[in-house]
Amino acid sequence: MVKRPKSKTPEPADGADDAQVAEIKYPRRTERRKRTRAKILNVAAKQFSEGGYGPTTMQSIADEADIHVTTLFMHFNSKSDLALSIVTTAADELRERASNARGEVGFFEYFRREVRTLVDALKTSAQPGLMFWNTQRGDNELAFAWTAFEREQRNIYAEFIAAEYDVDRANDYRPDLTVSLVLSSIILAHKKWSRAPSKLNLEAEVDACLEIAETAAREMLSSVAAV
Repeated sequence: MVKRPKSKTPEPADGADDAQVAEIKYPRRTERRKRTRAKILNVAAKQFSEGGYGPTTMQSIADEADIHVTTLFMHFNSKSDLALSIVTTAADELRERASNARGEVGFFEYFRREVRTLVDALKTSAQPGLMFWNTQRGDNELAFAWTAFEREQRNIYAEFIAAEYDVDRANDYRPDLTVSLVLSSIILAHKKWSRAPSKLNLEAEVDACLEIAETAAREMLSSVAAV
């Protein structure tokens, strides 16, 4: 009797981790897991934003995501792990957008795109990662998450500026000072708007404040003398 040759499962490349191996062997299972994880992150960001980090429970997140709480804990070890994962996802997406934009547009044009998206998200709560931004700044219990995101955000922007203006961040403060200036302008504009949202226009406030910050930043970056 002739034996049929056994079909071979593709061997993972050297150094592949368990997740990569699983993705090779079980693509449908991996895709299902990714969808579940994304749904959990969306629900968690929504609940953190609407009800606050403290009152939100892992059970309430599981219920709205329509999964068993045990399944939730298979994806995330704790509520803080979940919050940090939202931040990590947002930072990864930001890094990818910045990488794609470098060499195509200048930093200030790219940054204005980011700001427009952020403003829309703050008004409509359309994107969980950006919707979460507002909650992080106002919830003391989420300070750890905001700090982690802000650190990554500043680094991504500063690297963009350093590459565009051909300066060494190790010896030149200007890229990091520029980032502090433009980010502060957005925060100031948002704070002013949040005190009287029915009387002020968020886009107008952000544009006005950012225009001042960008003018000062461009002047600083065009300076010949190194700081």
